[in-house]
Amino acid sequence: MSLTMATLDSVQLLSEAAFGCVHLAAILSKDEKTAGQFREEFCKQYKLLAPFSKTETVAVPTTGLRTVASLKPKYHCLSCAEVCLGSKRAEHTAATGHVFYIESRNRFVFCEKCVDFIYDHTLDRLRGPSGRFEAIDGRSIWAEDSASEVYVKNNAYKNPCAIRGARGVWNMGQTCYQASILQALLHDPSLTAYFLGGGHDVHTCIIKDCLACATAEVFMEFNSAEKSEAVSAAVLLHHGWQKSKEMRGYRQQDAHEYFQFLVNELHSSTPGHVESYDKPCECFFHQMFYGELRSSVMCHKCGQTTNTHDPMADLSLDVQLQQKKRKLGRSTSSSASGTLIGCLDSFTAAEDLHADAAYHCEKCGNTPQRASKRLQIRKLPVMLCMQLKRYEHSSNSSEKMNGHIDFPLSVNMLPYTVRKDNLPVDMSNYIYDLSTVIVHQGTMDSGHYYAYTRIENDKWVLMDDNKVTIAGVAEVLRQDAYLLFYSARYLRAEKTKK
Repeated sequence: MSLTMATLDSVQLLSEAAFGCVHLAAILSKDEKTAGQFREEFCKQYKLLAPFSKTETVAVPTTGLRTVASLKPKYHCLSCAEVCLGSKRAEHTAATGHVFYIESRNRFVFCEKCVDFIYDHTLDRLRGPSGRFEAIDGRSIWAEDSASEVYVKNNAYKNPCAIRGARGVWNMGQTCYQASILQALLHDPSLTAYFLGGGHDVHTCIIKDCLACATAEVFMEFNSAEKSEAVSAAVLLHHGWQKSKEMRGYRQQDAHEYFQFLVNELHSSTPGHVESYDKPCECFFHQMFYGELRSSVMCHKCGQTTNTHDPMADLSLDVQLQQKKRKLGRSTSSSASGTLIGCLDSFTAAEDLHADAAYHCEKCGNTPQRASKRLQIRKLPVMLCMQLKRYEHSSNSSEKMNGHIDFPLSVNMLPYTVRKDNLPVDMSNYIYDLSTVIVHQGTMDSGHYYAYTRIENDKWVLMDDNKVTIAGVAEVLRQDAYLLFYSARYLRAEKTKK
């Protein structure tokens, strides 16, 4: 029985290794017509491509057209013969569904779903005559009856197109709040570049129990190619305990409060950071996480408006605003805001001040007057955290508000910001894409946090402490979110081009 099982396993391994990747296998093993068309197009594109040694022409503005060696290879689509640079490959695949390309320099096959070059021995045979050895572009190509090709085929293994960069975080005893927040940070390309590029020098830092040093350690372990298991954030947890007695101990913490605490500590750990509100701080974390709110109060009698500005690390959005208005006698609606857009509209809408908080207008002789107040975003951060306030506190009790709030994959933040109507607006600066959804499951006093995070190629995974599960977009969008993280699209696009 064991011999039979071993034989079956070996046959399966050889079958999987017979193709460059699972995506190519789906085409070449589908039917002879489909496979034949693909092989025919491969041969056609391969023969049309110039040899590696041939230079390409590019336009030079100062001297016109001259022959130079192109610094960037081109990619020829094997489905429609479209030619594009590497930076446009993903865009072409998204628009057409075409997956495979031939690179112009070495004529290697590239799979956009794998985001990698692949080697397929059946396609390699098509490069030269069958039955003999041939050297092409300095590479050794072996025919089907070559002993070397048989050896490669039988000993090759398939590199599965796994979910890259998807690693959990160990729960060290009710630390799911920390694990979920870390997942929101670990997949951000700007933060990854900062910590892996030595943005915070752990070797020269002299801050005791520095949370930036501990966070850098987590980023380095998370991005280590030698490991695939979940990462540990024990040092980060311990340093947090030393910095804050409120965070100390193995008890459940609020993920939103931990995010605010961690961001503030990262900011404070940066050399040259500024704590005063009178002078803007230019540190990396301030640019990354902190925005600015403008609070405007307008006197109804004289029309004078006074503005104050306050830093913000997130937006706390009331999901029960209509219910509160009804209790105050200012609304007859019994429904709550059911969408994120509705919550943002309510957050930035003008609201009349009540008699018990009367506004004393200086222009009107410092006398109490009817007035209205409005909040708007004056400056947007790179990573925008939005909290859907699900915890209601009163003098008698506290309760958690359950219920689904619709949220989009992308949001235009322009309507909620301060701007001059007459000036042109670059919309790309205001489009934010959903990057992480954090969910709290349980009651007010107990429960569990987990996160849905977007990783490479816009795939989504469920991060439940150390457990990682593939998730679909529909599954993500139907979650009862507690925290929503959105990233500025223009930075993501710039990162993709690189």
